[in-house]
Amino acid sequence: MRRAPILIAALLAGAALTGSASAREQLDPMEMLEKSDANRDGAISRAEFIDARRARFAKMDRNRDGYFSDDDLPRMVRKRAGEKVDRVVQALDSNRDGRLSRLEFVDGPTRLFDLGDADRNGLIDRYEMDRLRQRAAARRG
Repeated sequence: MRRAPILIAALLAGAALTGSASAREQLDPMEMLEKSDANRDGAISRAEFIDARRARFAKMDRNRDGYFSDDDLPRMVRKRAGEKVDRVVQALDSNRDGRLSRLEFVDGPTRLFDLGDADRNGLIDRYEMDRLRQRAAARRG
């Protein structure tokens, strides 16, 4: 199923990698997508989404070497979500070196954004966000 990597990527992209209790509460991909709305106008532009990914990568790259790899994962996260993280890294790792560069993560495929931007105008407006939320709720059952 192709949607699972999208949700896993959203989880990886979030603050969950810090291992904090408040981060675990932020695992909802819809919430993370909404937080990309930097100017709070109710619409998320592709540029806002990319900027949010850039900020997320900075948090993920805990050792500041320009890559996200096992070295950046707290042990607790590795134990709980290591397999999921590995799948995401494999999906986004375009040069297959086993780690994600800033370029691969920030400028890589924008599947979550593309899924939400139903009319392909480069914006996810409130209506599209509501539809995306409904689809996600329907999948969860």
